[in-house]
Amino acid sequence: MKSKIVHNKRKDNQLMQEILDLTLSFQREFPLIYDNLLETPLFLNYENKGIAENEFEEYCKFLKAQLRFFEKGSSMM
Repeated sequence: MKSKIVHNKRKDNQLMQEILDLTLSFQREFPLIYDNLLETPLFLNYENKGIAENEFEEYCKFLKAQLRFFEKGSSMM
């Protein structure tokens, strides 16, 4: 049981790091878009915030898709 908790914590940390990295990419490459991001989760705390892991995974996918879209658009200019 303890190893599963450690594994989940590691996965949570990796997911949070990926979201943070994507957010920083927006900040550096597309500052105007970064200003319009509605929220950037700063921590994962499923128990107290009622946020499921899959919601963070979907948010990460959304950020990746948006970043690809804007990178593609900026390369066409």
